[in-house]
Amino acid sequence: MAYSLLYVSKTLLEFPAGAAEVAKIIEGSLIRNASLGITGALMSTSNHFAQVLEGGRAAVEELMASINRDPRHMKVKIIRVTEEKRRFPDWALAYSGTAGLVDRHIAPLFSSLPVGDTAHLALRLLAIMEEFARLPSG
Repeated sequence: MAYSLLYVSKTLLEFPAGAAEVAKIIEGSLIRNASLGITGALMSTSNHFAQVLEGGRAAVEELMASINRDPRHMKVKIIRVTEEKRRFPDWALAYSGTAGLVDRHIAPLFSSLPVGDTAHLALRLLAIMEEFARLPSG
């Protein structure tokens, strides 16, 4: 079982130029996540980020502290924390490019929702992320 955390945030990057900055995030994350034993997935849109981090609790919390300090986004909101089987065991960071259609699944998570609604939306977002991770790259 791994400590698993799902967060969403609002990007401060301006697109399409922000795509180069997202590429830097991915490049650094692949190295750092592998060194910390973290797996997960990242989705970006022109408005939001959503990311799953999986691994040892201390490693995930260390990485999350760094993510909270990152000036490329704001309003970081942790929406799900659990101990579960890794959803992305083969991925230091699964990423399938900018996915604008996902915005409508992320945006509601920034509003005040009942816990049950937030949990339902978080599971839906996780399912979308898993589906993107299964897509062939390139």
